[in-house]
Amino acid sequence: MKKNYVVGNVITIDGLRITVQMRENSNMLSYFYDGETYRGVNIGEYVGIIRGPYKIVGRVEKEYLEDKSRDYENQTFELNRFTRKVELSIIGSFFNEVFEFGIKCFPMIFNEVVLLNDLEIRQIIHGSSCISNNTIPLGKSIQEQITIELQWDQIFNTHFGIFGNTGSGKSNTLAKIYTELFKANNKSIQLEHKSKFLFIDFNGEYMGPDTLTSEKNVINLSTNNITSNKFKITPESFWDIETLSILFSATEKTQRPFLQNAINFYVNKDTNDIDAQVIIDGICMGFRNVFKGNNHKEALELLKKVYQIIGISVDESGFWCDEDGEMIEIPWINCLWHSKAGSFYYHNRPSSDIFISGMSDGDVNEKSEILREIISCGYILEKIEQLKLIDKLIIIVNLQLIYGLHYNNFQFEHVNPLLSRIQSRSNFLDKIIEVGPVVNEKTVMVISMKNCNLEAKKIIPLLVAKQEYNTHKKLCKDDEKIDHTFHLIIDEAHNILSEQSNREEGTWKDYRLEVFEEIIKEGRKFGFYLTIASQRPYDISSTIISQLHNFFLHRLVNDLDLKMIANTLSSLDSLSRQRLSSLTPGQCIITGTSFEMPLLVQVERLDDNEVPNSDSADLAKLWRKKKPVLKINKMTTGLDL
Repeated sequence: MKKNYVVGNVITIDGLRITVQMRENSNMLSYFYDGETYRGVNIGEYVGIIRGPYKIVGRVEKEYLEDKSRDYENQTFELNRFTRKVELSIIGSFFNEVFEFGIKCFPMIFNEVVLLNDLEIRQIIHGSSCISNNTIPLGKSIQEQITIELQWDQIFNTHFGIFGNTGSGKSNTLAKIYTELFKANNKSIQLEHKSKFLFIDFNGEYMGPDTLTSEKNVINLSTNNITSNKFKITPESFWDIETLSILFSATEKTQRPFLQNAINFYVNKDTNDIDAQVIIDGICMGFRNVFKGNNHKEALELLKKVYQIIGISVDESGFWCDEDGEMIEIPWINCLWHSKAGSFYYHNRPSSDIFISGMSDGDVNEKSEILREIISCGYILEKIEQLKLIDKLIIIVNLQLIYGLHYNNFQFEHVNPLLSRIQSRSNFLDKIIEVGPVVNEKTVMVISMKNCNLEAKKIIPLLVAKQEYNTHKKLCKDDEKIDHTFHLIIDEAHNILSEQSNREEGTWKDYRLEVFEEIIKEGRKFGFYLTIASQRPYDISSTIISQLHNFFLHRLVNDLDLKMIANTLSSLDSLSRQRLSSLTPGQCIITGTSFEMPLLVQVERLDDNEVPNSDSADLAKLWRKKKPVLKINKMTTGLDL
């Protein structure tokens, strides 16, 4: 049996906090004793307390001196005047040379305190992972320089967050965790057809050919230029009221029911499309609703917007020139609204103006049939058949509002903002969204929004999360084990999960947060896991933060961020919490349900070709003035240069 190197004795026991009086031989940085190397006693180090067959393990959290003479007027140092004391917190114990976390045995007064060797410290730091093969490398412990490995079977089946100020190394940590997982793919694990990984990349950091993995599908979205990179959604998803509410920020009480009514009336549930004949019938019905209702001045303008989409544009005379050059009169298109009479009217020169209110239903129906003949053949019919879904949506919401105005079902002022958003957002949504069959061949997908405007950066992550979550839930069968998982990773998550944003309506912000809160609350049951990284944890919804299982904490200095972490993490001890504001780049405190205690780790930096594109500018290289090149004439010097 090996001898223990004794450095002190227990003198106070206060619950889990132990005070130890240290001996004179305890002040060295390291020791060599009985063929073993030991680390000295310092803040954050581990020591053992011998009680019978147990070696109780404590972590040093405080160190101080006690003046034995208690002569406070004498300020001189004397060799035997002071006693060194340290305070420990109990974290576990060794029994039969096997370490277990938790309290198995309490120490007693005068129990001997001993140093732990490297093997014992390695067991403490690694915990159960030291006997597991399900690990991926992360870095080294800062104090002990012991290799730290993560158990992938205990990390990737949880929600986890990576937080730290800009330049603290959080992007490298995020990339390191997933890069090592993907490197293990097809070696010790198999991810294909079992899991999907989707990265929401706001700043284009993960687009490099070897970043994360070379086997990935990169979708580079842009609201500035029309590119082939678009996010695909199925027609079924597009016509879903949840999707449309996300795309166009529909309010819950007024605009969402309005959209739902339009979808129910016009969209064929079997084909998830709107037939050309349905559009033609809808336009004719809209014409009759405008002039039979004859009760709202905006109704005709709504109908004119529909005309423009299907290719009818008229001059002041009310005539439209078709593809054959024939001038065709569009019925009553140039009517005006008479405020006093409360009716549409048109000029009948040289006679007096004619009011629509004086027309019979037969007259309106007759004009409607003329309109039907115009739009049911030739160029117009062909264009209707080739309309994009977004154009079909604009048509049916205009026709639905015309119907609502006719029967006073909706207030124009309440619904018109929705129409304006649909019209304005359709311009950039057409550049970044494609409706069609979705085929995901690659296990890893990166959606870059570096070239998207602010509005798209709010909408697309929400749309992606909602579609993937709903799709994944449908694949999960009731009362069966999870046989496939989905992992959604959001870098710079404060862009979409912020609770402090004042740039959007309160109802829309609430809906946006509710979607992600549902995912983080219920997703684990279906094998849907969320990873978020952010510079400002305080900005993110407290509900989302509180539901995370594991945390990778880099340097944080803002008081609000530190308070958020302190109030959320019960597993973060006071010593680790105090270190958060002084961590250097790459240093990280890991804590959570998958770890028995907080770990202080120096995360290994990835190779240059693998690291995310998030490094700071090298000003020393950028600003250095180049020295002039001295040119020497060979003919003059006679030197062979």
